[in-house]
Amino acid sequence: MNIAITTDGESLDSPVSEKFERCLYMLIVNMNDLSITAINKDQLRGTSLEESLAHKVLEYDCEAIITGHINQTAFNILADAYVTRYFGAGHSAKDALELSEKQLLKLIKEDCTSHHQ
Repeated sequence: MNIAITTDGESLDSPVSEKFERCLYMLIVNMNDLSITAINKDQLRGTSLEESLAHKVLEYDCEAIITGHINQTAFNILADAYVTRYFGAGHSAKDALELSEKQLLKLIKEDCTSHHQ
């Protein structure tokens, strides 16, 4: 199982990005062996950064994403693909991952351009 985390750095010690589309990296964490693939957002191509990031989550077959505020476009792409969305801003990627495993992170149930649930 893979989980994506939008971060401001390329390691699990990096903070989760406050906003999905403003992340510097997307970490793809393989939960079976804890291997990490770090994707620099500057390497992504596409119509919009939000769409490119969301499609990268799908490309890696991630079951969940840990991120900050997420806009409507990305939210719709991820929700339509049944990717679980967790709000992890304010935590390191490592802490957010542990909190999500314990079901202690809030679910993002709608686009949270201005708020989260």
